[in-house]
Amino acid sequence: MVEIKKIAKCVLTFCIVTFILSSCSFPGIRLYESSFQGEPLNIGEEKNVHFFTKDPNFDTGINLQSGARYTMDISILSYWIDQVYDENENGEPIDEKGFANSVMRYEWLASTKRSPDHNWFELMLYQSRCSRDSLRGVSDLEVDDSGSYNFVAACDGELTLFVNDSRGFYGNNVGYANISLSRAN
Repeated sequence: MVEIKKIAKCVLTFCIVTFILSSCSFPGIRLYESSFQGEPLNIGEEKNVHFFTKDPNFDTGINLQSGARYTMDISILSYWIDQVYDENENGEPIDEKGFANSVMRYEWLASTKRSPDHNWFELMLYQSRCSRDSLRGVSDLEVDDSGSYNFVAACDGELTLFVNDSRGFYGNNVGYANISLSRAN
């Protein structure tokens, strides 16, 4: 009986550690960061990237420059779906702003999101070189009259995108968008 309890405890510990390490990204810790930090944009230059919501850490290949102002346009090209959730709290298709905790079957799951302060499935931006300072959702960005998002880079380094979901649960996501980023100054 004691032997079975020890084995069960070891299996449970292994499962928990495997789950925690499944996304291989931790705030402020760069386990597998490449030395390549993307290509910088010149003033007025624009680059398009194809973003899939299944990717827990989408490297854009764009190196942001500290203090530079950027404009981002998002064209959602397919429905965004998180497992079975395909509408926000207003009954509209999910977009880059995601959906409120109240849409989830169990609201307590909000504590498992990568950024508890942002909506589920909200498009998130960060730079691994200054992840705490740069982590923000589109709800934190300025929106101009044309619907473009504007922000200032927190540090030098590659821009990474992801939708705000629970670590290890990106495989059930569906969605695709074209994201255009340009440097304003």
